[in-house]
Amino acid sequence: MGRLREVCGAVSGMLMVVGMKYGYTDPADKFKKSEHYRLIQSLAKRFENKNRSIICRELLNLSLKRDDPVPEDRTEAYYKERPCAELVEYAAKILDEYIEMKNTEEKQTMKIAVAAEGRSVTEHFGHCASFLIYDVENGKITNEESVPNPGHRPGFLPNFLADRGVNVIISGGMGGGAVDIFNERNVEVIVGASGDARAAVENYLKGELKTTGSVCHEHQHHDKCGE
Repeated sequence: MGRLREVCGAVSGMLMVVGMKYGYTDPADKFKKSEHYRLIQSLAKRFENKNRSIICRELLNLSLKRDDPVPEDRTEAYYKERPCAELVEYAAKILDEYIEMKNTEEKQTMKIAVAAEGRSVTEHFGHCASFLIYDVENGKITNEESVPNPGHRPGFLPNFLADRGVNVIISGGMGGGAVDIFNERNVEVIVGASGDARAAVENYLKGELKTTGSVCHEHQHHDKCGE
């Protein structure tokens, strides 16, 4: 960046994408932050093992960083002396392989949350008593966990569930603001569900539970449905 010749731009770009796609949202969540730092360090280490370093000047075999802001002319001879194209290609390869691995994992395992009152799907997402979270492997429920609703405040619950690794949320109704946040976090939203929570999950896994797409717009429901 700006001829500082510190961390390679290809590495910075790779880690920025990983942060945007898989990063944490709550700066106070030390566990999620540590997990993300571990991921960042492992990807950077893979690049370093292949190329000796992640530092620009070391990759370019330059002894000092530069504080001269004037760039060199980008000539054919300039590019022949620079390994930058190969470094960008390798960073992209690391990123592509990691995303492919994550996509494969998500297809094999997933978490489905149901906004619940007791054992039933609740009508209103934001003020449910608890979230029943089901671990699914290869289309089968392997574990069920009940997580008490930690309390509704604007924008909190969608991020709370997404940070727990939830891939799908099932509810009777939900506010538009909550739907938008779930969409931004790549969490599938199923609304219009009712009845037994586990049965709803099993119907979803069989492809028999579809979202109605209905969003609570009435003023009296805004707070209850998670906006």
